[in-house]
Amino acid sequence: MPIVDLAEAIEARGFSGLFLNEHPHVPMAHDRSAYPGGGDIPDRYARFWDPYIALSFVAARTALEIGPCISLVAEHDAIALAKAIATLDVLSGGRFLLGVGFGWHREEFEDHGRPANVRAAVVEETVELMRRLWVDDVASYEGEHLRLSPSQSWPKPAQRPHPPVLLGAPASARNFARVAAWADGWIPMASPVFDDAFPAWLDELRRVWHAAGREGAPVVMPILTTVRVADLPRALDRLRDLDVDRALVHVAEADAGPTLWRLDALAGSMD
Repeated sequence: MPIVDLAEAIEARGFSGLFLNEHPHVPMAHDRSAYPGGGDIPDRYARFWDPYIALSFVAARTALEIGPCISLVAEHDAIALAKAIATLDVLSGGRFLLGVGFGWHREEFEDHGRPANVRAAVVEETVELMRRLWVDDVASYEGEHLRLSPSQSWPKPAQRPHPPVLLGAPASARNFARVAAWADGWIPMASPVFDDAFPAWLDELRRVWHAAGREGAPVVMPILTTVRVADLPRALDRLRDLDVDRALVHVAEADAGPTLWRLDALAGSMD
């Protein structure tokens, strides 16, 4: 289904946002990179839109919140990506949310010139460098992997001080510490909403957040990838009980007929 038609259909049914996956490319060799879903890497992974360009069309035609979920930011030039995100946030009127992740495909990351074992560090440095450009009139950065000489860059994002940055990653003490240190929230992966451990994960994330001196609460936006339509009301009720006020539901790539059927079913289950 064409991306703008999909966005308009989503908005017409009362959903609030559209988020797109990202893989800039998919190497044929992946001996060290098991697909998280098991088996072969689906063909669709090589056919994803560039999320930033595609979402600019969505922002121009709808009032939806937009963003990548998740973006492999360490596979971008951080300076150029900061400019693109700031531009999109301004032109959308502050509707951009940035989901970031480390990526599971080691060979894909290494095609961008660094060994796979540094990708988490490069993601963190990329986010920090971009924030400097978004916030400071004269920005600079010096990290282990990235650097920025004193520089100016506009536009600044419409959202101040910058668009929210959410880390998409499994539940772990290390990832919760990362969220508290340099992100604005967490994207739980693999539909954890009915996992018995999910409430404890949220408690631990919020504890670590406050222990780090962060104000407010981290944004939490679970992906309900495997939740059936019939179970969606129960999933949303559970999230509300846990003070989680947003979630993503998956809509597979398909022609208009089956896509609209799924959107109607999802919308009907939430009435």
